[in-house]
Amino acid sequence: MSPQPTALSSARLAATVLSLLAALGYFLIALGLVPAGFQSPPAPVMFVAGLAYLIGGALILRVGRRLLALGAALNLLVMIAFMMAALTGNATVDLLSIVGKIAQLGLGLLLIWLLWRVSPRVSPVKTS
Repeated sequence: MSPQPTALSSARLAATVLSLLAALGYFLIALGLVPAGFQSPPAPVMFVAGLAYLIGGALILRVGRRLLALGAALNLLVMIAFMMAALTGNATVDLLSIVGKIAQLGLGLLLIWLLWRVSPRVSPVKTS
């Protein structure tokens, strides 16, 4: 059974909003609009990350299976990189970063759900 078009549309919209929220967070960090002492990678890296989430947010609306898989994988890599940096003391863990990671976690879960819902159903192979 295929999902209701409204459920897919709502999930796509929610994933896009979360992606744009993540992009905004990266742009705020890149522009230095964060508390004093905030530890993060250099501004150009944060700007590129913001652009990636901005472009990714637009691409979610296309709901291509490969795009969803790529987005989910890259989002997971970003989350792992942040966790590694935080564990080694090279990233600030504060309200801004926690809200950003919650948005990214929600985005990742929505991408996986969308990927599962738009994937073609494979029927089992019958053996005689």
